[in-house]
Amino acid sequence: MVDKQTLIAETLYRHAPGAEVVLDVGYAQNPNPALRGKIYGIDIVADEKPAHYHEVRKVDLNLCTIPYEDGFFDAAGMGCVLAHVTNPFGLLEELHRVLKDGAVLVLSSPNPNYYWETVLNVFFHQFKHRVCRAKWEEHFCEFSRYNMRTIAHRAGFSVVDEVGTSFHLVKTGLRFQPRRWPGISYEIIYVLKKDRTPRHYTTFEQGGTIRRVPSNLSGKVPPLVRKEAQ
Repeated sequence: MVDKQTLIAETLYRHAPGAEVVLDVGYAQNPNPALRGKIYGIDIVADEKPAHYHEVRKVDLNLCTIPYEDGFFDAAGMGCVLAHVTNPFGLLEELHRVLKDGAVLVLSSPNPNYYWETVLNVFFHQFKHRVCRAKWEEHFCEFSRYNMRTIAHRAGFSVVDEVGTSFHLVKTGLRFQPRRWPGISYEIIYVLKKDRTPRHYTTFEQGGTIRRVPSNLSGKVPPLVRKEAQ
C-alpha cells in the first residue's frame, strides 16, 4: 500500500499538475517527502525546516489566520488536521482566501462510518478503557461524506474527488487500500476545489420550511465591531 502522505501528494498533483507553490498545513508531525516545487509549511508547533521545504512558520491553526496574502498558493495539502481544530469552517475559509481561484485543497479526514469506529461507538462502554488515551483527546469532530460537502460548500469549495486510504480487518492479516471505495476506508482523502464564494448562513426548519439565516460561521470578529467593543 502507498502511505497516506504519498497518496495525498499523488492526488494533489493529479488534480493540479502545474502547481508550483504549495502549502502543507500541519506539516510538523509528518513532513510530506512527496511534495515538490516551492513548499511552505505551517503548524501550531515550531519544528526544524525539512530540507526540501522553502519556508515553515509557526501558526496556531485554531486562530484561523494564515500569514500569507490572498491567492498566494497554487494548491494545498493537509493530512488529518481538520478533525483536530476547534473551528474547521474558519480554517477552511482562511485556506480558501490564500488559494488561487480554481486551486485545490487535498485533505484527509477520519471516516466516522468506518466499520470499526461504528463498533467502538455502539459498544462504547465495553471498549472505552481499551482504546489509546489519544483517541479521547485528539479529535474535536469527524465528518461524514455528507457533512464534508456541507462544510466545503459553505467555505467556498466543491468536493471533486475522494480517495480511500486504508482498510484493516481487526485480528486478521487482511489489509488493503480501497482507493476507489472511500466509504469503507479508515480515512478519506478529499479533493476540494475553490470555485465559489464562502456563504455565511445557518439553517433551521420553521413550519415545514427550511430557512437560511445569515450567521458568522467563521467566528472572526470584524475589525469595526472589535474596535467598538474595546
